Amino acid sequence: MQYRQLLVPEDVQRKVTSGYGNWKEYIVVHETDNTGIGADADAHARLQRNGNSRQASWHWSVDSKEAVQSFLHDIRCWAAGTNQGNDRGIHVEICVNRDGDFQTAMENGAALVAHIMKLTGIPIDKVVQHNHFSGKNCPRNIRAGNPRNWAAFLQMVKGAAGIAKPAPIPTDATLYRVQTGTWADKRMAENARELMKTRFGWVAHVVEDSGNYRVKTGTFKGKAAAQAAAKKVMDAGIAGLAYEVKEEK
Repeated sequence: MQYRQLLVPEDVQRKVTSGYGNWKEYIVVHETDNTGIGADADAHARLQRNGNSRQASWHWSVDSKEAVQSFLHDIRCWAAGTNQGNDRGIHVEICVNRDGDFQTAMENGAALVAHIMKLTGIPIDKVVQHNHFSGKNCPRNIRAGNPRNWAAFLQMVKGAAGIAKPAPIPTDATLYRVQTGTWADKRMAENARELMKTRFGWVAHVVEDSGNYRVKTGTFKGKAAAQAAAKKVMDAGIAGLAYEVKEEK
């Protein structure tokens, strides 16, 4: 599993957190409850970076492929439903997108929790559910034992503790954009752009190309990230063709 940062800018951070001063006493486990295609860790991290429409925030998003950090652990995020949980917790959201593998996402979530424990010194008895603070039925699937219950999740954390290390961050810093094929009807391109924004939290624009219209996204760092994003667009049925293009300087 890859660990990486996609930190929220400070101007957005001020709107959706209580700022610095987190006591870092608990690691709080959540599920996103978003089963939509493409609603993976990257999409949730980009949603936060671009300005979440809800008054909510969390430190990490994790799926069956990677874990993405949105806020430093010192930040008091709004995720627990109570001041105690917000001011004293590091919050981990496990993705439940139906095009991912939730069992693997759980395993990656456990490895991420173990990694945070190692970084912060938070003990296993302070790894809690969102339910611990607010009574909300979250993490919903784990609480229902689907596919494994909370006790099994904690065993996975214990198994990973001390051995979970972040994979090296890719060194490819080249910027790429994703662009779609063209539509003759501008409204079709505008619809694709809005789907990218709402589902993935991406910046995207409609551009004219020889009398037709296509969508171009904001930039991704590294060719692999852009290729993965293009695949997400096609897998979600937003466009029949999408591919990466190197950003022109």
